[in-house]
Amino acid sequence: MSNITGILGREELKKHFNEALVNGKVSHAYIFSGEPGTGKKTVAKSFAQILLCEGVESHVEKGDAVVEKIHACGRCESCKMAMEKKHPDIIFIEKETGKKSISVEDIREKLINDVAVKPYKGPYKVYIIKEAQDLSIEAQSAMLKTMEEPPEYAVIILLVNTDSLLLPTIRSRCETIEIPILSDEIVNEYLKAEYGQKEGIKADDIRFATVFSEGKIGRGMVALTNPDFKLLKHDVIRLVTGIYDMDYNDMVAAVRKTKDYNDILIDYFFELMSIWYRDVLMFKSTRDANDLMYKEEISEISKQAQVISYEGLDLITKAVEKAKERLRANVSFEVAMEMLLMAIQENMNL
Repeated sequence: MSNITGILGREELKKHFNEALVNGKVSHAYIFSGEPGTGKKTVAKSFAQILLCEGVESHVEKGDAVVEKIHACGRCESCKMAMEKKHPDIIFIEKETGKKSISVEDIREKLINDVAVKPYKGPYKVYIIKEAQDLSIEAQSAMLKTMEEPPEYAVIILLVNTDSLLLPTIRSRCETIEIPILSDEIVNEYLKAEYGQKEGIKADDIRFATVFSEGKIGRGMVALTNPDFKLLKHDVIRLVTGIYDMDYNDMVAAVRKTKDYNDILIDYFFELMSIWYRDVLMFKSTRDANDLMYKEEISEISKQAQVISYEGLDLITKAVEKAKERLRANVSFEVAMEMLLMAIQENMNL
């Protein structure tokens, strides 16, 4: 799944890249735009691998490359280095931990100065800038000359959630590719192929990750492989199964524990809570455990389904959404969480 044929559900995108290769029209600068988790980095890495594949290069040079049949071989030295994340001609640029932006110094060191050095091997040198919407204005301005007069071997890919924060002069020099979300079937197929044989990953884990992904492969990968996510899920289950007996001090302790999550995990925290109460509602309505996300917790889900009314579940679900709104409105996390926990406890008695 590490080459361009592994980008499931992206047939038009694969065809577009392959036609560019065959016709010698690979752009020097791309913007890959899409919601977080849609697989922008996966597409970029796969595109980089096919650009550098020795087999593809050979067919293109001989003029016998066929658009429908182009794919990275996965066997040549270049492909192996790419799959092991050790290829010297695939350069990743991202903001440093704790920094709010990608600085002009980073761009000068890792792109502007580096691009003058020819590729280690193969026809291209690929720069993948992650979260490029966080490039500082100075960094973007410094990139302009390189993007206007790039070496023939340079390919710069900017990964963005939205390109609205990029300078118009940057956008005008790039080919923009929209990366859409995928169907659950395609995400499930991808996750099974990538992780289905990995130790410790069960079929139910992949099923959970597929539904949680909401069509975004990156989210599914996080749900399967990120140890912090697994701890987060455990914390959510412990909270929603124990909240009925909590007093105020217990709630304060729970809030203190969860406030240490990073911003992404905080969003996932609320989503995992929403999924729990969706499961309770579904089981209350159908008495069928087959489609539950938290299947392993069926005993507690069944108990809550008997205790909480439809009205109570509706109010709890709205309380979770309200907590998200409060955070977006810059209400402190501690206040938003305390209000949410009290609302859940109150509505469990309806």
